[in-house]
Amino acid sequence: MRRTVVALVVAALAFVLVGCGGGADEPAADPAAADPAAAAPAPAAPVAPVYMTDRSANLDEATPTVFPSFTETITPHAFQAKLDARRPMLILFYDSEQIVTKEIRSEIDAVIASYRGLIDLVTFDVSGDGDPKAAEAATMYAAELGVQTTPHTLVVDRDAFIIWQWRGFVDKDTLRREVERATR
Repeated sequence: MRRTVVALVVAALAFVLVGCGGGADEPAADPAAADPAAAAPAPAAPVAPVYMTDRSANLDEATPTVFPSFTETITPHAFQAKLDARRPMLILFYDSEQIVTKEIRSEIDAVIASYRGLIDLVTFDVSGDGDPKAAEAATMYAAELGVQTTPHTLVVDRDAFIIWQWRGFVDKDTLRREVERATR
């Protein structure tokens, strides 16, 4: 029985090799292709990095949820003052050691400049930027809000509902749409 199975596996591999071109004769080498300097293409211009976001992990279409009451810690004044005044918030949890931080901050700053006075920006650096107490506090606040990765953006409307969340890089057009929705 083993010999039969081994023979079938070997035969299947042989068919795969022949079907993929492994059994065919190689064409004669082109003399122009043999010179690597002549055949090498010119290097392409550097391209800005494209940030890929796993959209399956985002809550873009999630149902709005009530801004949670903090159970492990006291609700930070940065949140409580805005909730009491019924001010919409854009909350960003980030890590200053990540490369994407500058890009996402520039996108957020562009949107916030357009909606100045209508929405407040609240940011937390989970690395603490050298301050262990700030890092611990930001990490506790992130855990209370269910934030597991950075950057993580949340939009809270004036009725204290988290209406939108995004994990990873987000462009200013998407941010603008969600900020406008929160400020209506």
